[in-house]
Amino acid sequence: MDAEKTSNNRIHESPEDLYHEAPCGYISFTGDAVIYNANKTVLKWLQYSREEIIDKLRVHDLLSIGSKIYFDTNFFPLILMQGYVNEVALEIKRKDGSNFPVLINVKKVKVKDTNENCYWASLFDISDRKKYERELLTSKLKAEQDTKTKTEFLNTISHEIRTPLNAILGIGNLLAKTSLDPKQKEFVDILRLSSENLLMLVNNLLDLSKLEANSFKLEEKAFAIRTLVNSLVHSLEIKAREKNIELYTEVDENLPNYIAGDPIKLNQILTNLLGNAIKFTTEGHVKLGIYLLGSSDTRLRLKFRVSDTGTGIPEDKLENIFQEFSQANFKVDLEKDGTGLGLSICKKLLKMHGSEIKVKSEVGRGSEFSFEIDYKKFDQRNSKFQKVHHLKEKMGANFSSTRLLVVEDNPINNLVISEYLKDWKINFDTVEDGQAAIAAVRKKKYDVILMDLHLPFIDGFEASSTIRNIDLEKQPVILALSASNKESIQNRLTRAGIDDFISKPFGPEDLHRILSNYVVSRQRGKANYTHQNTKECVVNKEEVSNDSFDLSGLIKMANNKPEFLKKFVLNTCTGFKTYSQDFKKAIQDNDPSQVSELLHKSTMSVFYIKADRLVKLLNECKCLLENEEEDYKNIKSQAEKTSAEFERIITGLEKFSRKL
Repeated sequence: MDAEKTSNNRIHESPEDLYHEAPCGYISFTGDAVIYNANKTVLKWLQYSREEIIDKLRVHDLLSIGSKIYFDTNFFPLILMQGYVNEVALEIKRKDGSNFPVLINVKKVKVKDTNENCYWASLFDISDRKKYERELLTSKLKAEQDTKTKTEFLNTISHEIRTPLNAILGIGNLLAKTSLDPKQKEFVDILRLSSENLLMLVNNLLDLSKLEANSFKLEEKAFAIRTLVNSLVHSLEIKAREKNIELYTEVDENLPNYIAGDPIKLNQILTNLLGNAIKFTTEGHVKLGIYLLGSSDTRLRLKFRVSDTGTGIPEDKLENIFQEFSQANFKVDLEKDGTGLGLSICKKLLKMHGSEIKVKSEVGRGSEFSFEIDYKKFDQRNSKFQKVHHLKEKMGANFSSTRLLVVEDNPINNLVISEYLKDWKINFDTVEDGQAAIAAVRKKKYDVILMDLHLPFIDGFEASSTIRNIDLEKQPVILALSASNKESIQNRLTRAGIDDFISKPFGPEDLHRILSNYVVSRQRGKANYTHQNTKECVVNKEEVSNDSFDLSGLIKMANNKPEFLKKFVLNTCTGFKTYSQDFKKAIQDNDPSQVSELLHKSTMSVFYIKADRLVKLLNECKCLLENEEEDYKNIKSQAEKTSAEFERIITGLEKFSRKL
């Protein structure tokens, strides 16, 4: 018992010891921020003696310039309002002028027998944490840059491959229509098959890069599920017949005709699964089943199942088949095994739907792949899709009165498109650059323009935008031709007034289908592109332009169309809200490099609305922050002016958007 007392006495710690030797810093200050107490830990961090701080320095004297501004404008008002603040990051200044980051907690305490308040603060040195955060951020930015570089590389390479591939496929299709002896027909079939395999590889690589870069987004639109399935099966029947296997479907009779979701992604998933099933089945059948698992007032859950009687997959290989560039037998043969990308793409597309793919397989007996997806119910009575143009009707479109302009600088592609148009008896002219296209539109009336986007002198975007601004009796439909990825240029297509996009390489069926769609719509009077019938944006001059910004550039970009203009203005407003927050952080951190970065990344947004005064204010703030001898009051004053300018721009943009 005595030993315990001796032991307890030996390890006894006074409250004062705990206060001064704690691993975190403690300071106490009055209502006017004068420090009246501090523990040894914080004094050691700050390199001050107790006599140099107590009752002589205020909290502001220990803060960096950015933290001073934040303390005055946000931090201290919050303490006064709620009585405490938890875990706020600030920068503390040492005696030698160097800074280090801390996490601070403050509590307001009433002084006994008075009406005054004092404040107790605990500080945690987070230098190591900030270091690791910077390293993580650097790694993250590097990984994002690597992904971006890879995506750009794949986009560039695919563009360079797609352009000549379009010519190869086109020539193959044209040759197939000529009189050929059996040997020549065999050569042409090999040419077309090899071209299609190469196109599939390029498309898969692009899809994979877009999925990794999160460039894919799910759409939601009405589509006929049975029509999608029938078209898909029809497109694969030839390959199934060539292998003497049966391809059939089983669709739940309770399934509605129309559902709402992303038909393109579903088609891509099913195409990959059915294509693989046919590829690895030498006898028997391939079956696609679609079943209704359940439904509510607004949603329904479907199960898709693709089964075959093919070679099957060994159990130890089932996990590997969903990895990129992997096959079940690990013997890459493009004729049979493919690139191993299809199932990986399916898995990632299904993940976007909140689903997963399941597989059952037995070697020598076949495989079964299944997945489930939730779709919205489609109310046909309240939909703009109520009137559906049937493909058969469009394929019978009358082209006799259609006048078409082909703008294409590649002579082989020009030849291929021209042969297609001649075969469909369409009247057309050809030019090789954007300047010639603009001149042709001024001289003649065209119903449709096929516009290649990569042109000499003036590219397809600029040529299309110029044509949209020409005062014509009736504006033509402009269809872009490009080997670029549509998602990566969608904003530029919209700004240029381009109606639709045809991806190179394309076959005659692809071109005929989209031409038929626009010609049928135009003949029925549903596509009237005249300026007279376009709802224009009418606004007061003072709403468009003031001392802080000028929206005339955005109005011109939107071709005076309010729906486009509203989208541009709202996106710009969102951007400036982000820039405003970035500016406040730069001031808080006393970091001129952050202001420089902000100036750089806001360049185009500022340019579009001509916010020259904001740019001037930001540059002045940057210069003041770069001067270590600059007075704190000057920086604070300039920061307040800049924040006010941000607020004027944001308020003005919001007010303008509400009137559209």
